[in-house]
Amino acid sequence: MLDRFTAAALPDDPQSLQLLFFDPPVLDAEAITAFLRPHVPDAVCELAPAPPDVVTQNGPPASQVGLISFGGHLIKLFHFDAPMPYGPVESCVGPAMIPPPMKVDSKQHKAHTLLFNAGTHPDLLERFVALCAVAGALARFDAIVVMNEEARAAVPAFDLIPDDGEDALNTYRNLPIPYLLGGFLKMDTGDAERPWVRTFANHRLNLPNLARQLSGHSQTGETFQLFAGMLGYLRTMGEAFTAGDTVDLGDGPKLQLREPREGEWWLDSPGPLLVVESQGYHPGG
Repeated sequence: MLDRFTAAALPDDPQSLQLLFFDPPVLDAEAITAFLRPHVPDAVCELAPAPPDVVTQNGPPASQVGLISFGGHLIKLFHFDAPMPYGPVESCVGPAMIPPPMKVDSKQHKAHTLLFNAGTHPDLLERFVALCAVAGALARFDAIVVMNEEARAAVPAFDLIPDDGEDALNTYRNLPIPYLLGGFLKMDTGDAERPWVRTFANHRLNLPNLARQLSGHSQTGETFQLFAGMLGYLRTMGEAFTAGDTVDLGDGPKLQLREPREGEWWLDSPGPLLVVESQGYHPGG
């Protein structure tokens, strides 16, 4: 297995999910395969002790490595019986909308696993779905949270464990994009009463990131739903928004889309980002 693990080269910028565990789990390839088979009948998981030279950037040596394959997907697994470096954990767990005790548990975790999609499936969403399927199987080993470091997102691990008889892949396909794939982060830009919120990593689906300055913290949930609806529409319909477009929701004020302005450093994005404003809005007004 190690020869095939080494031969399975990762792309330059692979899509990834990460799991944090209370204590070092006893990962079992047969159990992981059994967890996956009701949802992906051709799933095969292989694990092996990691060679001594398998180290991730700024991280400890790996304890186990693995390959999980199904449906044209190939997921590479790196497991560490040690905590993940503090920086990524804080950037994902700190702002996450999860219960405070779960944040404490996450910061005190004792082991972590990194999952990378090494496949070439043509559908970008299906690549993420495959990662979710494997994360859902690993979550059964007493994981605390599943993170998407690139999206600065963290969700309870049990959220990805499918119920008996559930069509897990369909559930993962229909997760709101800002939930885990694209993230949804509240930004502190100096105005505590009118924070900004924005998404990250939507370029993974060839979608724009979205941002909005809230009129108050009570708008957080409403804006999450707004962004989820807008991104879901673009994904489903195969359409695109551009700066200057007007979005008519049918009730309430129309929305205007614009590009970030100079000095809005918190809106830096590796791909397109659009600011969502009520039509006629003027900063400070």
